[in-house]
Amino acid sequence: MEQKTKTFAEIYESQGHYEQALDIYIDLLKANPLDFELIDKIRNTQNLILSERNKKKESAAVKINLFNNLLAKIERYRVEAV
Repeated sequence: MEQKTKTFAEIYESQGHYEQALDIYIDLLKANPLDFELIDKIRNTQNLILSERNKKKESAAVKINLFNNLLAKIERYRVEAV
């Protein structure tokens, strides 16, 4: 059974498992809704998740652009060869 502690959530967070950390923080906040440290940790973890998603989108866009450039070059060479 998974431990539901701030420390365990922080370990998840430090390893880049932001979704798991967020789930634990939310569960802990449900038990103690006035824990402002948890509220801050939830906000920070949500920002980390958004940042990761943006990095992945940017990386995918770069790869798509490189692939499209390669396809355009291949097409130019194909046309020139004919």
